[in-house]
Amino acid sequence: MPRRALVVINPAANHGKAVTLVPVAAELLEGCFPHDIVLTDGPAHAKSLAGEARRYDTVIAMGGDGTVHEVLNGLMEHAPESRPALAVLPTGSGNDYCNTLGISKDLAQAILQVSSGVRTHVDVGTCNGTYYANSLAIGIDAQVTAKAAELKATTGRTGLRLYLSALIHVLMHEYRDYEVRIRFDDDAPTVRVIELIAMTHGPTYGGGFAITPGAVPDDGLIDVCLIDAVPRWQALVRFPFVIPGKHAWMRPVHMSRHRHLRIESDVPIPAQIDGELFVDDRFEVGILHAALDVVVPREDS
Repeated sequence: MPRRALVVINPAANHGKAVTLVPVAAELLEGCFPHDIVLTDGPAHAKSLAGEARRYDTVIAMGGDGTVHEVLNGLMEHAPESRPALAVLPTGSGNDYCNTLGISKDLAQAILQVSSGVRTHVDVGTCNGTYYANSLAIGIDAQVTAKAAELKATTGRTGLRLYLSALIHVLMHEYRDYEVRIRFDDDAPTVRVIELIAMTHGPTYGGGFAITPGAVPDDGLIDVCLIDAVPRWQALVRFPFVIPGKHAWMRPVHMSRHRHLRIESDVPIPAQIDGELFVDDRFEVGILHAALDVVVPREDS
């Protein structure tokens, strides 16, 4: 149980729907443990709040995976010996990090789990100087993330339905491959033509796609799913197997675990980090083992 927590709420999460849950969360948190609630007012505010949270032993990110991403990067500014723990309450459109930590996607149940929860150590990913909690992906994943952001605004869809709609659109209208040079750990670089490469600490991303179903967040390793370029018709047939995590047997799919990757391209290519989009032509990816304390449910809960 947190001794004193800063609750960072992103009212804009899930296309603004999260704002309606602010009074609900405030009521449910009342009496659970000492806490202060602050609402973010724009991009990077959650990171700033977490970076300045020196009076708290826990910072609770209430929003989606993007809010978690900002809070994580603020927490990593603290010295390891005084770094607050991270807890998560789900009010976003995907909430995959809740799945990684075993936190319910029902807000009331999640608050109970955090209130009675215990601390444990988890790994933190790094890419080009930025930290990530759950997933980093290059290629079609980023295209799907971008389309999902558009569809969320125009259709109001959330979760797996949102990302599945985005995936179908990209496969039908924007499908392409990417030529990259990849170096795994200390191996020699190789040139690959890929559809995607996902580097995760948890089993799901995109609102529930089990891209690396065997991933756990505390083993000191990056779980990698690399999918070679295939014709569009093959992608249409194969991608549905990714949703339940039944794709590892396919010939174009390569599952592995590493501590470091370097990915380079002759041209900038799209990527997503905890669901946040960016573009680059070089990706230095690493892992900090057991670098963060998080609040997870008690085993008997």
